[in-house]
Amino acid sequence: MTQKGLFLSIFLVFFSFFLNSQPISSVFLEDKPFVPLAKINQSLLRQLEESAVFLNSSKLEKDFIYWTNFARLFPVSFCDSVLMPFLNEQPRTRGTEANELIREFRKNNQLSILLPVQTLTKAASEHAIDLSKRKGEISHQSNNGNSFNQRMIKAGVTSCAAENISLGQENQLVALLLLYLDIGLPSAGHRKNLMNPSFTNMGVSVQKLKNSDQHITVQDFRCPQ
Repeated sequence: MTQKGLFLSIFLVFFSFFLNSQPISSVFLEDKPFVPLAKINQSLLRQLEESAVFLNSSKLEKDFIYWTNFARLFPVSFCDSVLMPFLNEQPRTRGTEANELIREFRKNNQLSILLPVQTLTKAASEHAIDLSKRKGEISHQSNNGNSFNQRMIKAGVTSCAAENISLGQENQLVALLLLYLDIGLPSAGHRKNLMNPSFTNMGVSVQKLKNSDQHITVQDFRCPQ
């Protein structure tokens, strides 16, 4: 939803198979490009490029996968060279949530890499395409009535799983930062998913809404099978 000089990003999360609530976070940002101070970590990039799923992903999907893993593997660096510049550029995002997130990153709790896998990528893609056809309606239930639980079972997930969905601008690093911030969501569900040490794999799909500059991003997680 574009306004003069501003855009609106909407974020939801599903915390587990059995949680039915779908909290929404929305925030207005100044409409200007964001460029992080962090340089691309070539070692991480090479590791991701060993995955055929990553190589076959779109540029926007690769961006989301890369920065998700950069934050997990290098939390302090991500905080200093990505999060802090973003907060300085977008003062509306400063507040309790930002302060809590800074403290979390500064604990330097390094997490394992989240490798993309085909089964989750296919599930994320199907749901993102489904949502894009519904003109950006945000839901964890598919158009045919299947719940998140049913979609994960169809994808062969037999362990714990979770899903983040975002609707916003093209810049996937900004989309990720807003998921981390979880502005207006005391439960910080998106952040908990992104920082969950139990998750080892993910699937990401980014789809552009027809006749719109908005993008739907679906990120699915799972524990070891």
